Amino acid sequence: METFQMEIDKESKKCKFRTNEGNYWMLVAHGGIQSTAKEVSANTMFDIVWLGRRVALQASNGKYVCTKKNGQLAAVSDSIGVDEQFILKLINRPILILRGENGYVCHHKNSNTLDANRSIYDIFTLQFSDGAYHIKGAGGQFWYVSSTGLVCSDGDTPEDFCIEFLEHGRIGIKGKSGKYLRGDQGGTLKCDGETADSSSLWEY
Repeated sequence: METFQMEIDKESKKCKFRTNEGNYWMLVAHGGIQSTAKEVSANTMFDIVWLGRRVALQASNGKYVCTKKNGQLAAVSDSIGVDEQFILKLINRPILILRGENGYVCHHKNSNTLDANRSIYDIFTLQFSDGAYHIKGAGGQFWYVSSTGLVCSDGDTPEDFCIEFLEHGRIGIKGKSGKYLRGDQGGTLKCDGETADSSSLWEY
């Protein structure tokens, strides 16, 4: 299995994939994808479609990247099916530190909730789970979303969260409800964001 570095372009918010040798994925003739580009161009940019545990990639020709029967990648599909869905796995970030528009995410002193407006941060651990992630605190307990939409940090069993790389250096995190984690006006971390906006984008 080969590893690629994913880079989000600041201006377009499209992504590029780079090999260990420093070459970029590139759209070539007849929809083929090759890792031969030395420089960034329109044909090395891909739009990511976030599908929960899976992602789809749309090339500059407007077609979706699929896996052909011979194992090669090609941007030839008009719609997203099973062959156009991929798992994106983070391999270089086992720890998670989040900073939002009002401050860092940190354990609340007197409850099981999380603050999103602190000047100090807590370090959390990511565990991969089939395209999603479990988020674990220093005490070994897991994040979960309560019935009222509060993000709590004292779970005995892990709950899936999906991470979306939406901007350069900033991510969105979705709970199993499909809503985004956001810091509310009072500084509490909740899972009720309908869209990815300034309250639900996190530096990591």
